[in-house]
Amino acid sequence: MADFVSIYGIWIVAAFIALESVGIPLPAEAALIAAAFFAARNHGLDIWSLITAATVAAVVGEIVGFWIGRRFGHQLLMRYGTRLGMTEGRIRIGQWLFVRYGGRFVFIARFLPFLRNIAAVLAGTNAMAQGNFYFASATAAAAWIVCYGLAAYCFGEAFANVASPAAICLGLAAALFVLAAPALMLRYEKRLLEKAEYGLSSGWRPHSA
Repeated sequence: MADFVSIYGIWIVAAFIALESVGIPLPAEAALIAAAFFAARNHGLDIWSLITAATVAAVVGEIVGFWIGRRFGHQLLMRYGTRLGMTEGRIRIGQWLFVRYGGRFVFIARFLPFLRNIAAVLAGTNAMAQGNFYFASATAAAAWIVCYGLAAYCFGEAFANVASPAAICLGLAAALFVLAAPALMLRYEKRLLEKAEYGLSSGWRPHSA
């Protein structure tokens, strides 16, 4: 397993992140955290190579997703979205957040499950300015990967060198944080959908920036 991770780990993580950024629901976040943890445990993975490859993959994936949205638009989401975990309700929530926050939504969505999958496609569908999208998506991807990657790497080092109660508590806290985000999204999904339906029906126009 260690040899497999050291040889293919970076490419697997990069592929997961790229495909998730396009819109395919894959455990990219978990893969990134696991690979960074393995890197700290000397499994032949270089943390900066992992971060670089993951960032490039995220940026490329989001650009592809953006142009898919620009080319095929809302019809594609409604027809195939449910097969990829993008329910009609989640699409409506994403549309409302994009209409309300524009480029800020692209940045914030990178850190949120479900929305991370559709942010790029929604940006393309709503004809967001290319330059603004590229800047927001690239900075979000870099921030997300550096934060999660380095956090997992530092925890792995602490756990390997000092398997203390403090290190264990830190690891549990990090795991709870990762698990809490999707749980909160599911808990408030109905409320967000109600706000989305009201906001979209009020005639707000999409941001172009």
